[in-house]
Amino acid sequence: MKQKLNFGLGLATLAFGIALFGCAPTDDTAGAKPAGEKPDGSAAKLAGTINIDGSSTVYPIAQLLGEDFSKNNPDVTVNVSKSGTGSGFTKFLNGEIDIATASRPIEEKELERAKAKSIDFVEVPIAFDGVSIVVNPANTWATSMTLAELKMAWAADSTVKTWKDINPAWPADAITFVGPTDNHGTYEYFTEAVNGKKNQIRKAYQPNQEYTTIIQAVANDKNTIGYVGFNYLEENADKVKAVAVDTTLPTVETIADGSYRPLSRPLFLYVSKKAFDRAEVKEFLKFTLGAGTEAVVEAKYVKLPQDAYDAVQARLDAATMGSVFQGVTPGMKITDILKKESTK
Repeated sequence: MKQKLNFGLGLATLAFGIALFGCAPTDDTAGAKPAGEKPDGSAAKLAGTINIDGSSTVYPIAQLLGEDFSKNNPDVTVNVSKSGTGSGFTKFLNGEIDIATASRPIEEKELERAKAKSIDFVEVPIAFDGVSIVVNPANTWATSMTLAELKMAWAADSTVKTWKDINPAWPADAITFVGPTDNHGTYEYFTEAVNGKKNQIRKAYQPNQEYTTIIQAVANDKNTIGYVGFNYLEENADKVKAVAVDTTLPTVETIADGSYRPLSRPLFLYVSKKAFDRAEVKEFLKFTLGAGTEAVVEAKYVKLPQDAYDAVQARLDAATMGSVFQGVTPGMKITDILKKESTK
């Protein structure tokens, strides 16, 4: 399926933005043989173990990538877990895993820890997601909510208790609010995008570690509302339905062209330089940005356009370290990101 380029966010210029932000290649890779090549230039058989952990949102993609890569490289074992974005970064910065999956960009405090521990890394956007507001199919009134109404309902100081508190035309039934725990990148992204500040949310809120629990809670009660990644909406379309944000529903098209704003977001792999220097990891990343992109579709997320994947691969070929996306505001267009970068 062909898709437009927009960061959720401005897809038409993402490849350019990624290429522009890159730092100069590091000198320690000069003269190195390409991944999978012996000193004499002949092909080397890949072997080893790649350990991946982090985002529950990215997990379905990473799991499929690992399975598909190992089919063609049977001597490479890819272990994929899902402890949450926050826990994934903790393990990554402790040197416990090779790759951290993340449903939001690396944070300043994590960058500081990486610097303190002399951990270089490559940042690899692999797909787009749309954080989806979900309700029970029997809920016939909350078909669309404005961003202002969402903030009214989810803000830390919210006094909303019933649907009627949001819209006078809606029922006076009490609402149950559910979603992921603060260990999840989805929680951090949603709170910043909707409430304007990370980790700030209403007091009457039921956090859950597993997204399947959130889906089940909404499916069992017409007065429950929650939020999950697009994959979980698509996989459970018979149990829950999406609420439009400012009249726009999350779909492959609206996530790809950025009209589902501000809840469209990129999904990432963060790879330590120590792991990146290994032949099997380089080949895994090359596969991820090439034939492996079909795993994004299979996992029911949204592919980046080919020129974006090409630009990311070019940064990997140049061994460009560091983050392009850290500090980007949810819903921010690529042109705004470029302006922000130029003032640094």
